[in-house]
Amino acid sequence: MILAGDIGGTKTRLALYEAEDDKFRRHLTATFVSRDYPGLEQIVKIFLEKNRAAINKACFGVSGPVINGEAKPTNLPWQLNEKKIAHTVGINAVRLVNDLVATTAAIPHFSTEDVVTLYKGPREGDETMRAVLAPGTGLGQAFLIKNNDSFKVLASEGGHSDFAPTNELEIDLLRYLQKKFEHVSYERVLCGPGLFNIYNFLKDSKFAPEPAELAKRFAGKDSAAVISEAGLAGEFAICVKTLDVFVSIMGAQAGNVALTLLATGGVYLGGGIPPKILPKIIEGATVAAYLSKGRLSEVVKKTPLYVIRDDHAALLGAASLAMEV
Repeated sequence: MILAGDIGGTKTRLALYEAEDDKFRRHLTATFVSRDYPGLEQIVKIFLEKNRAAINKACFGVSGPVINGEAKPTNLPWQLNEKKIAHTVGINAVRLVNDLVATTAAIPHFSTEDVVTLYKGPREGDETMRAVLAPGTGLGQAFLIKNNDSFKVLASEGGHSDFAPTNELEIDLLRYLQKKFEHVSYERVLCGPGLFNIYNFLKDSKFAPEPAELAKRFAGKDSAAVISEAGLAGEFAICVKTLDVFVSIMGAQAGNVALTLLATGGVYLGGGIPPKILPKIIEGATVAAYLSKGRLSEVVKKTPLYVIRDDHAALLGAASLAMEV
């Protein structure tokens, strides 16, 4: 039995997995409000006291960099240390990894129901390299290398690479954002706050006025969620356009990721946003931008594109990584 965790600034999720013959079966999951607790150890103790099980391995995906077994989760005042967690909660082996590393590690264990295929590519392609592009609170990227029957995850900070516009509107968006930020990366547009950046650009450039009803909805609510819900419902032109721009840029960056390390095994759109706006992604702008790579379009055409729909992907990946401890 393995303890897996997905630690974020808003919530922490823990789950028990049973490992058997390279398959992982989830027994239960519990969610905790992260800021209600002084640290991860307290959450783990409560979870284990309620769900008694013989556990000797654990892995936690953390929203932030992990260096020498230590991590400080983004947007949380916690300090995490593998050895301290192991000693405090009584687990023999504990591993900390970046949360996107955990999500990427889940790919070999996905079933067909866990993903949505946006673009199939060839039936028989080289699956040595795969990639994940994950817009959520921020923008994560990672790669998965297959060597015979084993897999290795490569972390990446490619979400902070320079934003490259592909049309006149996106050029204007870049100029708009350059006045607000010292450096305009893909994360400035492909994440929750990035969605709001695109919205404000359209509003300030007079694409469409902000309806009074929409302004009311923003009060006390997550702006990205408000824009996404309205855009999917086709309620306001400015919200529909915001999603159109977002999914097109996401497709273009997914194609960049495919080219960067020749990830012809597939590019997977993960994170919190893609599953929530799947109807918009399926319309086609994402795939069109993904395949539009000029002289090297043929390389991307060999690369499938998916959306990860399994909300437990990071937990599943953490469980698989725990087996390596």
